[in-house]
Amino acid sequence: MKCIAYQSYGPPTRLQWIEMPRPEVRPHELLIRVKAASVNPIDWKIRSGQLRWIAPIKFPAIPGFDVAGEIESVGAELDGKWSVGDRVCGYANHLPGGGYAEFVAMDADHVVRRPENLSPIDGASIPLAASTAWQALFDICSLRPGDSVLINGGSGGVGIFAVQIAKIHHASVTAVCSERNEALMRELGADHVINYHETDFTQLNRKFDVIFDAVGKASYRDCCKVLSRNGRFATTLPSVEAAAFSVLSKFQRRRCGMVLAQSRKKDLEAIYGLVQQGKLRTVIDEVFPIERAADAHRKSEDGHAIGKIVLQVGE
Repeated sequence: MKCIAYQSYGPPTRLQWIEMPRPEVRPHELLIRVKAASVNPIDWKIRSGQLRWIAPIKFPAIPGFDVAGEIESVGAELDGKWSVGDRVCGYANHLPGGGYAEFVAMDADHVVRRPENLSPIDGASIPLAASTAWQALFDICSLRPGDSVLINGGSGGVGIFAVQIAKIHHASVTAVCSERNEALMRELGADHVINYHETDFTQLNRKFDVIFDAVGKASYRDCCKVLSRNGRFATTLPSVEAAAFSVLSKFQRRRCGMVLAQSRKKDLEAIYGLVQQGKLRTVIDEVFPIERAADAHRKSEDGHAIGKIVLQVGE
């Protein structure tokens, strides 16, 4: 099969379109013919070596955690549960993913059926980013109806889902973004929008029950100034400060936590269920042919994508 892989840590130029053996399918796995794979910041953070001490990988490495495609073959333990040709989306549960390829083998517990109303491009854009938003809001922040919620980075890959998920669950949502994305935030359901070029939300004269820093640029210490007495804070940025406060907050009214998304079937089924019902939508910034994965990584690293960046793998 053809795939995007890299032989050592380094810049986007390390990504090469090469030939590698098709993965073997174990009894509990599905072999997926990939139609699309999405780009997430974790992909280039692993590729660059930023995470080599906490998330080491073997080379050659094929990145990509999110895929959409069709089942090519079914593991022996899964006969009767899945069929060749089933349309699916998957979220790989191992490093560095393996999705930037014509074929990927995935544990069936991390694969869900793709709704009929969802294209492969849209389907691939969802798993990791939406799971991150879901787990931040529910696992860490215990989101409840009526909560006042602030999403920092509302127009990013994770933020677009966080804004919608919070609103779907009857929260009052404030999104922080640049001026050019204010209209999009309101389309996605935000009740209030803050232009971060004009206003520092940590200096507002109001309190929020939940603050989710979906871009990892706000500190818990600063956010405490606008967090309610029993407020909850979640961030996507692993840091010593966030780790320390997450431990200390266990003994305090306020709660702090880092979200390190996990591939969980129950979350994926809930998320794709909302998509099928027309309640949750995707936002695609740009689609690149897989051969241009290096350009896609550069765009993601630039940090100004609106929504998701996706690689088209198959026809």
